[in-house]
Amino acid sequence: MKKLSPEIIEAVTNDVAVRKALVYQSHEAFCSIYLRRHLKYEFAWFHKEMFRITESYQHKLNVFMAFRGSGKSTILNLSNVLWSITGKHQKKFALIVAKTRIQSQSHFDNIKQELEENELLKNDLGPFQATKEDWGAYTIEIPKYGAKIMCIGANQNIRGLKYRDHRPDLIICDDIEDINSFRDSDQVKTLYDWFMGELWSIGDETTNIVVLGNLLSPSSIMIKLYKAIKRKEMPGIFKAYPLLDDYNRILWSAKYPNAKTIKEIERGLPRPKKYDLYTIFSREYLLDMSLVDTPEMLEKHKTPIRAGGKTAKSFEISAPMWANGMVWYFPGDLDNFSMNIDDPDGYPMEKYLEIEKEYTKRQKEKNPYYQSKIANANDRLHGFIDHDDRPMRYRD
Repeated sequence: MKKLSPEIIEAVTNDVAVRKALVYQSHEAFCSIYLRRHLKYEFAWFHKEMFRITESYQHKLNVFMAFRGSGKSTILNLSNVLWSITGKHQKKFALIVAKTRIQSQSHFDNIKQELEENELLKNDLGPFQATKEDWGAYTIEIPKYGAKIMCIGANQNIRGLKYRDHRPDLIICDDIEDINSFRDSDQVKTLYDWFMGELWSIGDETTNIVVLGNLLSPSSIMIKLYKAIKRKEMPGIFKAYPLLDDYNRILWSAKYPNAKTIKEIERGLPRPKKYDLYTIFSREYLLDMSLVDTPEMLEKHKTPIRAGGKTAKSFEISAPMWANGMVWYFPGDLDNFSMNIDDPDGYPMEKYLEIEKEYTKRQKEKNPYYQSKIANANDRLHGFIDHDDRPMRYRD
């Protein structure tokens, strides 16, 4: 779908029949017409990819990791839940999950505000009824569509949850973890068990699950889902959208047109502590907690930040990255190869893993008892010393 010009939006807005026919089919049109006040910049290609994925829902599980300020909550939560009910999917029971009940109330308030104050949306969707359940959930009923939206906090008991004869057929998990979630390993396990045990099984064959968030920790549920999808242990799709791609090209040039705007973001964040191995900027904007020394990474450090193209094919994205380690390799010399990585899933190491296999094969020819370090799951990285300037990698 091409960009809707202000003139087209205005014309469609004033023609009820055309508007309803258009937004019924297109999530992008729904967002552009009803939620215009949230849209200060032209959509980037990754926004359009979000729209296309939510319009088709080819997978039960849809995971989106995107940089802070990317607009993911507006598109994948606020707009998505309203369009999925009123558009062609005709969802009947949408469940929005936040980390806490207080945060779930924030999602509830945002939807309720749109339905109360957005006259165009209110006229087309109304009337509605907002309530709070005895057990702390916040709900909005939209009788015109026979649908309900429920906002809850994570880890709540939701077994057997139904609205009329409908099980949840759209589940949106929006930032169900924060940086404090990883101080207690039991808390990490509890959330994952709840997600896989209660949330995954609460719906039926028509249920779609959308998980959106940021790169916070290698032990986060986002990374667990990423690994499961990557290894084909779980059906689904995973998309990562860092602010800069592998060659430091800006993904959203309409909002961040040049390197200066990127540097302003970084300067506005807390400076790293003395022994920090990565910055908030690296983690939450670049989706990068990786300290691996490879030619690709070293080249990336030297590459200037610049505007990117308008299509997905214009970018190279391997994020999220979180592995620590080093690769020593001299092309053509397999007797001088060394790779020490704490988590090979955390960095695009496919090329080096192939080299490592050849190296291992050669070493076993010399010594049948040789074992690959990278193949040993218990062989973790110890004593890694970072370069002094690595946390400042994108600073002048």
